[in-house]
Amino acid sequence: MNEAPYFAPYPRARTPVYSRWWLSGAALLSVLIVGGKLFLADLYEPRVMIVGMVGVLLLWLLVFLLRVLYVHFNQHFAHTYTVTARQIQRAWWTHHRQTAALVEAVLVGPVCSSVEDRQKLFTADHQPPEPVQTTKGEVSRVWQVMDEDTADRERELVALLVIQWRRQHEAPITLHPLRCYWQGTASAWAAFVEQMASSCPQVKLPEHPEPWQGLASLDVIIDQLQGAAADARILCAGCASLPPQANSRLPAGEAAVLWLLGAQGGVRFCRGEWFAAESEDLATLAERVLQQSELDKPAPACVSFSQPEITELSALNWNIRPFVQDANFGDLGSLEAMVVQTLAAAYAQAHGVPCAWLGNDPHHTLTLGVVKPDDSRT
Repeated sequence: MNEAPYFAPYPRARTPVYSRWWLSGAALLSVLIVGGKLFLADLYEPRVMIVGMVGVLLLWLLVFLLRVLYVHFNQHFAHTYTVTARQIQRAWWTHHRQTAALVEAVLVGPVCSSVEDRQKLFTADHQPPEPVQTTKGEVSRVWQVMDEDTADRERELVALLVIQWRRQHEAPITLHPLRCYWQGTASAWAAFVEQMASSCPQVKLPEHPEPWQGLASLDVIIDQLQGAAADARILCAGCASLPPQANSRLPAGEAAVLWLLGAQGGVRFCRGEWFAAESEDLATLAERVLQQSELDKPAPACVSFSQPEITELSALNWNIRPFVQDANFGDLGSLEAMVVQTLAAAYAQAHGVPCAWLGNDPHHTLTLGVVKPDDSRT
């Protein structure tokens, strides 16, 4: 849960009813005069009585002034508290609405490898591939990879990922990323670095990348890119090839993803939100996603994987059903969110409208957010 800061209303003092105070003062003065003449005139000298009456009136006036000062100070503190609370909330939302640009993306999976393939997934005549039955269960595989061992398949998948990235460029790729994030095994990363050195020797990658932590990593990236140079880049990539399992709900899937994120120059990734079922309802979360994305209604489309363990999905009121990716990719485990974000970016870029996404990540059962069109065009 990532709620905006909430401030309870400042306790307000009751405004004094001045007419009552003036009546009470007048009544006190009358009592002092009448009482002084009837009961105290024979006991005290007139001068002493006058001093006493003035003292009582001054005490009443002091109490009245303290009451007025208390109310005015209370109003001042309440105003200051309210202004400060609004500034903190405004600053929180300003930070929460920051974005990063997806400058470039590559997605290799059973149904796509090129930019054109990704666009075909949103057409009415697209047909998902038939899963392959093995002795251990159903699988949904990239046809170019022939190995059966999942570790070997992952190494070949990342090689295809790098080769496809190179194909998308006419000129050699030169890149010195500020950071590199990786979702997957160490052996797959080693194969990724090896293939990059062969296909794109001017891309410099670290020996040990930072682990991809889903929305937590995206938050850090967006923070780092605020005010960064126009050519600053952060590389994020991931790969997964799941082994088949008997009686699994979905075929064992596989995919490889590469993102190049920058401060500007592409569709915009919002920070996203995660669902904490024990502390908030999904409808409230969906409303916060729209606020974060500065939308007054749900995005026209939502790319997702089905989430059968989340029974409250109907509360979202999002257009989820047309673009569920289960049949296209199979089970991708913790790589789900990166895949749906990539596809949502492709939809937003092609149609010029926001596109929502929904899936899991390495630390949350359900994450969701919105990808917005490139704001540099406007």
